[in-house]
Amino acid sequence: MSLPDPPPITLKKEQEEKEQKRKEKVEDHLYTIIKVARDEDLGEQIGKEIYFDLVDHDKVRTFRIQKQMPFTQLKEEVAKELGIPVQFQRYWIWAKRQNHTYRPDRALTAHEETQSVGQLRDRNSAELKLFLDVELCLDLRPFPPPEKTKEDILLFFKFYDPLKEKIRYVGRLFVKESGKPMEILTKLNELVGFSPDEEIELFEEIKFEPNVMCEHIDGNQSFRDCEIGDGDIICFQKSLRNHVSEQYRFPEVPSFLEYVHNRQPEEHQMVVPISDSPTKIPQTIKVAPADTASTVDAQAVDDPASAQFTWTIDNFSRLNVKKLYSEVFNVGGYKWRILIFPKGNKVDCLSIYLDVADSASLPYGWSKYAQFSLAVHNQIQNKFTVRKDTQHQFNEREKDWGFTSFMLLSDLCHPEKGYIMDDTVIIEADVAVRKAN
Repeated sequence: MSLPDPPPITLKKEQEEKEQKRKEKVEDHLYTIIKVARDEDLGEQIGKEIYFDLVDHDKVRTFRIQKQMPFTQLKEEVAKELGIPVQFQRYWIWAKRQNHTYRPDRALTAHEETQSVGQLRDRNSAELKLFLDVELCLDLRPFPPPEKTKEDILLFFKFYDPLKEKIRYVGRLFVKESGKPMEILTKLNELVGFSPDEEIELFEEIKFEPNVMCEHIDGNQSFRDCEIGDGDIICFQKSLRNHVSEQYRFPEVPSFLEYVHNRQPEEHQMVVPISDSPTKIPQTIKVAPADTASTVDAQAVDDPASAQFTWTIDNFSRLNVKKLYSEVFNVGGYKWRILIFPKGNKVDCLSIYLDVADSASLPYGWSKYAQFSLAVHNQIQNKFTVRKDTQHQFNEREKDWGFTSFMLLSDLCHPEKGYIMDDTVIIEADVAVRKAN
């Protein structure tokens, strides 16, 4: 039975949409894509979709403005779409820092706002990324932004709750560079609804690639002495000085961010079978003495079962999969395997994890503690082998654990550094677990 022809109106609409897309593609070089992030975007994304930095620019309001048009054209478009009058808008340029973070760097000058959109965009990009700074009265009505002096710096704040293990964006403040963090504690308490005298601890979120760097802030030093400037992020939480910190899995901001950084997010996608991947058969598991277990300072592994597993991957540069699993190996009554993201798990690094291979068939409420190390062998000089130790309580929710930013892809793939020889990579796992009852 043949299907009826689609209505002429539908066909006409589809043709019009195709023509419009074709026209836009032809005219792309005449336009600049402007991505405008606001406080609302930070509040919606931080702690839900992202944890590090401030915003995913692919999920903010986008404007398409002709390159030769003055910047004021954008301000008028924003006023029309977002309801923020032109005189209340102030824009900041985002900049990528040397440590690979992306932050609002400086406010646009009055002179820059007289230029064309094309003059303002990054020469290396067809896009212009901006942060829209809008000051609000107590009744949430906007008012003209006060003039920013050289002494003023714009800071962004996140609040961490160790009990709920959640972090969220709570706002931004202008502070004096010569001022001290202790002078804004009352204001920060106000942002999260605490009493003015609640004792809180402050940490600066510095970077997250290839490793997390989040350092405690001395409240008695000036922001200048702490090297804190425009666009920096301060995370804060209740002080645990008079609490038993052992009751929390991640008592302070740095430990929580480290946890998030190493956590392998669950993805519902088909995994390429190991038999379809260009790999050699792994070497036989070697039972190792207990002292080959990770030396991480943590709970001891009582009567551990331990093993070393080596995975040799051929034709590494030709891998065309998002993620790849090794063969399964047994340690401590559990089936394990190594999981890698050859091109990085949303980072420019090799991502490696240890995974419980049979987690789907394990009984409800299962849990297994393991200390382990993961390594990428240097095939020229063994002393340059990259090895990282960690520990984890594997369970239904967290069946894999490891390092999202294990090593930079640029180092891994460098032809003279020895991590890839004859297009082969050698990965090793040393695992020590409690013996199964």
